[in-house]
Amino acid sequence: MGIVAFRSSILDWNHVSTGSMNPAIIEGDRVIVEKSAYDFELPLTDWKAIKTGNPSRGEIVIFREQNSSHLLIKRIVGLPGETIEVLDNKVLVNKVQAHYQPLQKGFFNHLDLYSRTKNHFALEIFEDAEHPIMLQKKPNQTSNSPKQVDIPAGYYYVLGDNRNSSIDSRNIGLIPREQIAGRARKIAFSLDYSNFYVPRKDRFFKDLN
Repeated sequence: MGIVAFRSSILDWNHVSTGSMNPAIIEGDRVIVEKSAYDFELPLTDWKAIKTGNPSRGEIVIFREQNSSHLLIKRIVGLPGETIEVLDNKVLVNKVQAHYQPLQKGFFNHLDLYSRTKNHFALEIFEDAEHPIMLQKKPNQTSNSPKQVDIPAGYYYVLGDNRNSSIDSRNIGLIPREQIAGRARKIAFSLDYSNFYVPRKDRFFKDLN
C-alpha cells in the first residue's frame, strides 16, 4: 500500500510508445514523473491538497486529455499571459521568435538511421529555456498555426519536440493547469521495440532536458 501511495502522490513512471518527443524521448523509454512538482495530491485521490510550484517554459509535463484518461507527454513553450504563434514549426512568444541553432550530433545519434537522415535537428532557445527539436526536411503537410493564441491565466501552450508528428496545443488547444499531472525528470530505463525489446543501457537514468 505504501508503494502505491508513493506512486500516486510523489513519483511514478510512464512508458512512451510514440515518437512525438524525439529526440529527447524515444519509443520504449520509461520516464520518471515527479507528480509532486506542481501539486501534492492526497494519496490514492485526485485531490490537490498543496500547490508546490508552477510549470516553467521548457519543462516536459504529463497531462490528461480533456474528457479522457489518456496521458500525453509534451513540452511547455507558452505561459499564462503570453501570446504564442507557431509558423513553419518555429515558435514566436509575444511576437519574438525563438533562436535556432544546429544541434550537436550527440543529442540525436541514438535515433535510427532513417530518422537521422530525413530530419533536421535544432536547439530551440528562448531567454529562459533551451531544448532540442526535430523537423522533417520535406514535411508532408503544413503544421503552421497562423493565428496568434493569447494564453489566459491558468493555461499553458505545449508542443512535441518532433514538430511534424505530434498531437499538441496546435490540435487540442491550451492545457489547463489542473490537467497537468507532473513533470518528467529522467528516463528510468528503455527497451528497443525494434530489436526484441533489448534494453538500451545507455539510456538508463538519463536526465531529460
